Amino acid sequence: MDLVTLFEVLKKYDVEYHSIINGDSSFNLKLLQKFLSELKDAANRLDGFTIKSFLSRRRALVVILQERYYKLKSYDKEQIVFNDIEEEAKRRFKIKNRAKSKFNTPQVTHPKNPLNYYGNDKNSLNEYRETIGLLASMPDFYIVGDEAQDDIKKLYHRIEE
Repeated sequence: MDLVTLFEVLKKYDVEYHSIINGDSSFNLKLLQKFLSELKDAANRLDGFTIKSFLSRRRALVVILQERYYKLKSYDKEQIVFNDIEEEAKRRFKIKNRAKSKFNTPQVTHPKNPLNYYGNDKNSLNEYRETIGLLASMPDFYIVGDEAQDDIKKLYHRIEE
């Protein structure tokens, strides 16, 4: 995202303590604000900044799956290399818990129809709802693409109690 959009997102959520990444450079908010004031007009045209947030492994995986596959009704017909999803999540986010004993397929991580998938297992559905709740409450902070952002908000509202 460009710097103007980056500051709009950070200001919208009153966020100060996330790393802001551009290529191999990492900034905190204060450093970036100083950088921006020094560059003035030229800085507004700079592109390629991302926010590297702390997320659980599952949330990070959900973000990537959401961005790539939100339009699909099922993962069945797709050739998804889950290691690629995992690697992209590691590049984009600081992963808080790295345990790989769970959430090793797209359907288990971010089911396409969670109400059918979880059925009567209310505990698992509640965990999933909590997982996507943060992403749905601040979608433009985590998810790239308006349609993918809108889709996760709609999904969250469908599975809310």
